Amino acid sequence: MKIFNIVLTSSLLIATSATAFSAKVKEPSSVKGTSVGTYAKPGAPVDIRYESQHVDAGDSSVVSIVLTSSVSMGNMKVKLKVDKGLNDLSHSKKHLSFDLSEGKKEYPLHLEVSADEDGLYYISVLVSIKGQGMRAFAVPVYVGDAVDKTKKTVAGYRNIEKTDKGTTISVSAAQESITEE
Repeated sequence: MKIFNIVLTSSLLIATSATAFSAKVKEPSSVKGTSVGTYAKPGAPVDIRYESQHVDAGDSSVVSIVLTSSVSMGNMKVKLKVDKGLNDLSHSKKHLSFDLSEGKKEYPLHLEVSADEDGLYYISVLVSIKGQGMRAFAVPVYVGDAVDKTKKTVAGYRNIEKTDKGTTISVSAAQESITEE
């Protein structure tokens, strides 16, 4: 009976470890965002919808961006810039131009990017329409733990914090020395 228990236990351990080694990595989760229906600052009448995949470091993330505009004449120029540390695997053009027309309202952009380190990266999208102004967007790409390396807080500044009552304060480094008299 003792030998039977040992054989049974060892076979269960082998089966469990084999299952663990063959387990598939979770599917990348999708991060979606849009500026449609939100406050539109003065500038080019352009909105954005995006979807990017949250992947592990070293894996590729497919980023889909759709620009929409109510303007039906002219030319829309788009400049793309990926953050340092984010690799553009699709080698897409960084300067694009779209002829605006009455029948077309959506202008898709597709990229494939990856990063070697965990973090939160951005793809900057700068849109300009002659005579209409400019608009800037940032599309987030989450890699791994997606910890923002700069650890920014309120309004993008490290030394700005909020109190319990919601008051914004500036925190500065200080040195204290105590001397005895």
